[in-house]
Amino acid sequence: MIAAYSIDYYCRNFFSVNLTYHWLLFENREHTAFSDNMGDLIEELPIPDNAQDLSKLLRSTSTKPHQIAQIVSKFDNLEVYFPNKEIFVLDLLIDRLNNGNLDDFKTSEYTWITFRKLLDAIDDPISIKKLIKKLKTVPVMIRTFYLWPKDKLSHGISFMKAFFAINDYLIVNFSVEESFQLLEQVINGLSSCSTTDFAFSYLQDACNLTHIDNITTTDNKIASCYCKHMLLPSLRYSAQIKHPVTSNRSYIRLSNFMGRFLLQPRVDYMKLNKKFVQENASEITDDMAYYYFANFVDFLSKDNFAQLEAIFTILAAKNPSLECRFLTLLSESKKTVSQEFLESLLLETLTSSNENGVLLLIPTILKLDIEVAIKHTFRLLELIQLEHFTDPLFSSRIWDLTIQSHANARELPNFFAKINEYCSGKGPDSYFLINYPAYVKSTTKQLFTLSSLQWKNLLQTLLDQVNHDSTNRVPLYLIRICLEGLSGGASHTTLDELKPVLSQVFTLESFDNSLQWDLKYHIMEVYDDIVPAEELEKIDYILSSDIFDITSGHLEELFFYCFKLREYISFDLSGALEKFMKHFEILDNESKSNLSFSIVSKFATLVNNNFTREQISSLIDSLLSNSKNLYLILNSDDIFEEANIMHALINKLASSYHQNFALEALVQIPIQCINKNVRVTLINNLTNESFCSGAAARKCILHLLSSPTFKTNIETNFYELCEKTIISPEMIISETDHEEIKMEDKESIFEKVWTNHLSQAKEPVSQKFLESGYNIIKKSIALSNCDNKLIIAGFTVAKFLKPDNKHRDVQDLVVSYTVEILKKYSEECDSKAVPLFRISMSTLYNIITAGQGDISKHKAEIMELFSKIMLRYRSEKVHHAPEEQEMFLVHSLLAEDKLEYIFAEYLNINHTDKCDPALGFCLEESLKRGPDAFNRLLWNSAKSFSTISQSCAEKFVRIFIIMSKRISRDNSLGHHLFVIALLEAYTSCDIEKFGYKSFFLLFNAIKELLVSKPWLFSQYCIEMLLPFCLKTLAVIIDRESTIEINEGFVNIVEVIDHILLVHRFKFSNRHHLINSVLCQLLETVAMHDDTLRTDSADAVARLITNYCEPYNVSNPQNGSKNNLSSKISLIKQSIRKNVLVVLTKYVQLSITTQFNLNIKKSLQPGIHAIFDILSQNELSQLNAFLDTPGKQYFKTLYLQYKKIGKWRED
Repeated sequence: MIAAYSIDYYCRNFFSVNLTYHWLLFENREHTAFSDNMGDLIEELPIPDNAQDLSKLLRSTSTKPHQIAQIVSKFDNLEVYFPNKEIFVLDLLIDRLNNGNLDDFKTSEYTWITFRKLLDAIDDPISIKKLIKKLKTVPVMIRTFYLWPKDKLSHGISFMKAFFAINDYLIVNFSVEESFQLLEQVINGLSSCSTTDFAFSYLQDACNLTHIDNITTTDNKIASCYCKHMLLPSLRYSAQIKHPVTSNRSYIRLSNFMGRFLLQPRVDYMKLNKKFVQENASEITDDMAYYYFANFVDFLSKDNFAQLEAIFTILAAKNPSLECRFLTLLSESKKTVSQEFLESLLLETLTSSNENGVLLLIPTILKLDIEVAIKHTFRLLELIQLEHFTDPLFSSRIWDLTIQSHANARELPNFFAKINEYCSGKGPDSYFLINYPAYVKSTTKQLFTLSSLQWKNLLQTLLDQVNHDSTNRVPLYLIRICLEGLSGGASHTTLDELKPVLSQVFTLESFDNSLQWDLKYHIMEVYDDIVPAEELEKIDYILSSDIFDITSGHLEELFFYCFKLREYISFDLSGALEKFMKHFEILDNESKSNLSFSIVSKFATLVNNNFTREQISSLIDSLLSNSKNLYLILNSDDIFEEANIMHALINKLASSYHQNFALEALVQIPIQCINKNVRVTLINNLTNESFCSGAAARKCILHLLSSPTFKTNIETNFYELCEKTIISPEMIISETDHEEIKMEDKESIFEKVWTNHLSQAKEPVSQKFLESGYNIIKKSIALSNCDNKLIIAGFTVAKFLKPDNKHRDVQDLVVSYTVEILKKYSEECDSKAVPLFRISMSTLYNIITAGQGDISKHKAEIMELFSKIMLRYRSEKVHHAPEEQEMFLVHSLLAEDKLEYIFAEYLNINHTDKCDPALGFCLEESLKRGPDAFNRLLWNSAKSFSTISQSCAEKFVRIFIIMSKRISRDNSLGHHLFVIALLEAYTSCDIEKFGYKSFFLLFNAIKELLVSKPWLFSQYCIEMLLPFCLKTLAVIIDRESTIEINEGFVNIVEVIDHILLVHRFKFSNRHHLINSVLCQLLETVAMHDDTLRTDSADAVARLITNYCEPYNVSNPQNGSKNNLSSKISLIKQSIRKNVLVVLTKYVQLSITTQFNLNIKKSLQPGIHAIFDILSQNELSQLNAFLDTPGKQYFKTLYLQYKKIGKWRED
């Protein structure tokens, strides 16, 4: 059986608590390393049998460190009388270490392991001190760090431990320069360390050894020494480490050194910086220069922009491409330089040729200072026009930033004046700025910043210009941009105020400019009642005049105007429609497609009611030439109400059934819109063609069959249904594996037709069809060479047989046939038989779980065949994951009382999600017989959190989740075991062993259980979950990528939110726990705002808001809702006294760390929620507690809250 195959795996990997053998590992790394290295010796060193020869051997300069170590390792077994042998050898080692010509002693592991071993062996501290005083401690340490091979830097470095052991007996005093010299060598080795954690430990040990943190004051001499020894290695390491550097603790430590020893008020760091760059110019790479400048940005205040400019210039002189990176860094850190400096950079860039992409510097300059863009708008417009055709993305970016700058400065009307002047002067070549969709969209997005007065003045100015010179198109284009902005969501108040101004468009006398039609159309899109009576009276004149013939350009705008006017009043459109179709026919194909899309999407009802069938057909033909436009049309539900359009569209699509886009479009159309006759014809056409096997065709047929016709070939002829719709087993398996859809969840055409007939089984047509199907299947399965399509049909039919069906014998035949397939596969294990074997196993599982099939007489045979197949797999040493999954499903139902075996098998297969329901089914069947087996399994699972291997972690977590969801309320032992399991998970929280996905699954399950089974969580469990969340969050941030970090962060914060939602009553006197969590989350967001996105900050803000606004305060066990209001009031009073800690933390972080701007915006709702519950007394307390910068920031924060955060009735 499978259980026999997997039990060994089960014993070794899963339920470790039940193992007969318990492994107890004693790890002594030094001893192991020492012993291993001794084992590497080529030959055993003969030990002299007298003290004289032994001392001579030890003193010999040819005796190597490993030989001395070998002798010392045998001191305990020496038969020679050698008094004070440990002191003798220690003195000898000190002499060798002091000898500058014997550097091999300094770089040997044996030297330092032996050194420590001797220190431990000598019981006389005074003798040790006397000996150690002979050691030239500082030079030896520096030399050892310098010489130690970088490829041997690993955990538990022997010489470092020996140095600390020396410090235990003798205080080693380093001068400042000696400290820097030693750290120079340490920093040079950081990039060779195996992990970032070990690199930081190595650096921190060196800092402790040298007591460098005791250097409290810095002057020019110390700073010069730092530049000489530590600065270049620090920059080199910064450039070598992987991103993000801000989470690398070694990088942070080295950056702090630069802040302490160089960037201090008493230090002339500008002079030292210039000297350092000049002396090391050849070694400073671009990345090193970037991190060097980054440290200046971090440590210099915003007021020191003159120094930043000087450093910027010095470092960028070597490579101008660094300027862009430097400016981006300034932008991200919310620091800037003077406007004059940025202007000089901009002008220098504009006058240079675009070599090495120097123009890319401009967007960053514009982000740093909006005044630069405002001041040099015309130069920027010239650049945009120049680069428009060569680099349109760059041009549109500069355009966006220029508009954004004006909008932020509340000077958008001035921008319109500038663009008006520029385009009027440059002529049509510049019109793309005001009529290309991308440029127009960028402008309309910023129009919301205009006040009503600015709107009024802007539009009036443009209209006056049009009245003065109607031949100039520029103001008309600008008015159209304004109208698009208004239709995008202007307030009703603004629209009402602008209505008298915009109504002037209808009084324009000159019709020379066809853009006026477009303006009138757009105005009518914004207002429903703006058209004056005089305008309505003009329509007869317009339709009867030759204006359609003499208007050469923008004729479509005139048609749009007429069609829109038709929605106001009734008039005869036939003449306009005739002219429109005449114009339509002379267009090229692309223009036809675009125009047909515009007409149908804007005027669907008008087209449906006023266009002839031929005209609609012509429009639909052009529409179908662009599938993207077609899908956009179908995304609007309104189109399905237009019968004439839908009739034409469906007929065109039905006649194009050989094209995939037509089939996909038909699926989008509601089945009620498709005539029954069309459905019959279309289904017959599709099933008569070879492409019926295509995914698009099958999806379309299924859609059409959602309203059965019972008239198509496949709905009236069982043979036809099997032949035309059932695909080969190979294709079924291929599609299932490719699409990751369970076979039982993927409805086939055959299944759809069969179930349609079952739904009206008493109707004569269906009764005849079903009888035919049952009889054909019975005859076919009895044949030895039955067609695979009929076999698969039999599998499907068997699934839907009810116990009272008179054709129940069909199911027995199918089960027997399935066993035969299994038997044949067990004998040959032929790869060609795999698809049918997998389908048969899936069918067998469905029949059993539905409770409609009895396979008891086949149980023993099936188990034996499974065992035979698994033994064959094992002998071949090849995994057959899909086949094992299918067999596991069936076996899980047959091994009734062997939960441990089944769950061990689950761990042993590369399962898919469809195995999870099988485990749930097994547990539910077991629980019907009592909870003992279930609780035993839960206990074993709980104790296995600490021992589970990485390869099984995710599957193990799934097992735990499946069990947790089936703990009943009356299973008190199960409640206790669940808490133990979570405690074990918390203790064993290790991302390397569990993996991110396992944590994600676990916390998602906890979040669900907090609501669905709140009685599972005791007081202790709830309080334990909080540090569990924070610990997991820290692990994820330290190890995962940006996407996983944000996803995990939101998920964990939601768990805490659910704890508050359901279990708030458990924190009635434990608010300090929630405060601690919130403070930690805020600090995490502040420290990692370069990694965390706004959705993470939104989650924190939502948590703070929910904390301050209790909405579920009743104890579900003994509470009542009668006094809900008073309870909420009491809880708010309690929160009010405690939540000041959170607000204080936010203020402190805002000053010291400075949140990213977007992060700060996302956190605002949560901070405003705190203010909502604070009384004046608490505000005064907080203000008194803060220091001067804190008070200033708090005042600004509170004023902002009163302005935009506080609720008002108006």
